[in-house]
This record gives sequence, C-alpha cells and structure tokens, in this order.
Amino acid sequence: MTTAKRLAMAAALVGFGLPACTDWAGYDIDVASGKIPQLANMRRSVIPDPYAMPRLPAPGTVPVSSPMGDLPGHFASDKLDSVAPTLRNPYAGGATPAVLARGKVVFDNNCSACHGPAGAGDGPVVQQAKGADGKMYQRFPFAPPINGPQTAVRSDGYIYAVVAAGRGLMPPYGSRVTHPDRWAVVEYVRALQANAGHTPQRGGTAAAVPQQQTEPPAAPGQGPAQQNTPAAAPATAPAQNAPAAAPAAGPVVPAANGPASARP
Repeated sequence: MTTAKRLAMAAALVGFGLPACTDWAGYDIDVASGKIPQLANMRRSVIPDPYAMPRLPAPGTVPVSSPMGDLPGHFASDKLDSVAPTLRNPYAGGATPAVLARGKVVFDNNCSACHGPAGAGDGPVVQQAKGADGKMYQRFPFAPPINGPQTAVRSDGYIYAVVAAGRGLMPPYGSRVTHPDRWAVVEYVRALQANAGHTPQRGGTAAAVPQQQTEPPAAPGQGPAQQNTPAAAPATAPAQNAPAAAPAAGPVVPAANGPASARP
C-alpha cells in the first residue's frame, strides 16, 4: 500500500469518526445511534444515587450511632409541628452543670439580644430607642417570652426545631448553632422556665392544665411534697404529686420522668 493510499484511508476514517460525536449542524448523532440497542453505549444504563447504598453492608458490620442522636435533615419553619415529634433530647432533663453552662453561653450569644437574659422577651433589640427628634421608637416589633407558659408546654423537639429553622420573625440559627449546642440551649431554656415558676412539659402538651390546678387528694397519712424540702415527701409518693420548685441554690433542671431537681 502506497503512502497516498494510507493517507486517504486515514482521512476517510477520521471523517467517519468525527460525526459519531456531533456533526457540524449541531445534531447529536450519538442520540440517534443510542436508539439502536447494539449502539446504545450505556446511554440508558442504571446509575445508582451517589448518596444511596446500592449494596448491603458486609456481614458483621457494627452500626455507628452518636449518643447525641442523628442530625435531622434540612427542614423549613413550616414543618416544625411534624419534625418536633421525631427529635429526641439526649439529655431529657438530666443535663449536667457543664451542659447548662454551655447552653447559657450559646443563649447569651445568639438569643438574649431579643429574648432577654432571663428569656422574658425584654432583650435590648426589643427595647425602644430615642430618635434624632427626641421621640422614642420601637426598634423591633416583638420577641415572645420563652420562659413563660406558652413555651413551657412545647416539647423539647419543638424548641430544638425553632432554633434550627426559625419561626415568624426569628431567622434560622441552624448554620450558627451546632446539633449538640441546640440541645444545650433547650436545657438552659427549660431551666429559665423552671426558675420563672413554669413546669416544662418535656413531651409537649398543648392542652396542659393551668399552673394553678388543685392537686389530687393525698392518701391518708401522706401529704404532698413541700416546696424546696424534698426530704418531706414520702418515699411512696407518686412522682406526679411533687410540684416543681425553683430553689434559690441554682437553676432548676426538670427530670425526664420525675420531679424537678436543683443543681447548685
């Protein structure tokens, strides 16, 4: 074969191969060839989701779980009521002083500007300011008191969800407050509510009985537990008959399934 014939054959192969991708008119010839099963070139092949697990774990695999619980997926503020029941508080009223201290730091840095240092809704952003004309103006419309009964009847998961996704005029703080810090804030808010005289409803009971309810009559020979004197309560007294107290020794941290306990 002469050199001229080789060059001619190479030019023919190149000319035939170029249209196999895209011709000059802009039509994808590969789409047309993909309609032929023998020339489909994996166009319709099954591609697994890159974030899915197409194969089962190997036998003997040990599941990994965090003691703080799984981080919930992204959700908006219109999903608070549906997301809240799925969240579990890892502290559940048994937060240590270190957790409460961390919750206070995060609360002071992110929440107290509007809600106030005690959660009474009297932060500096809500306070009136004097304008150039000497008149007083409201700088921010409103910040609800989160140490009151309206928030106390909310569940731990609901408060966590509000911190993460925001609500109303409150912006979301999910990008600023980490998953463990959100639960620390929940515990600190619960302590503020107990200090204000409102018993937190951990599971969330929107139809909670008012705080001034009359306690059920005690059994003969047994009296209700005295406030600030846990030793006076009989050992057989039900946990629900012990009213939550706010001792002066420190913030009250309600237990998950029992009476509130004071931390020094």
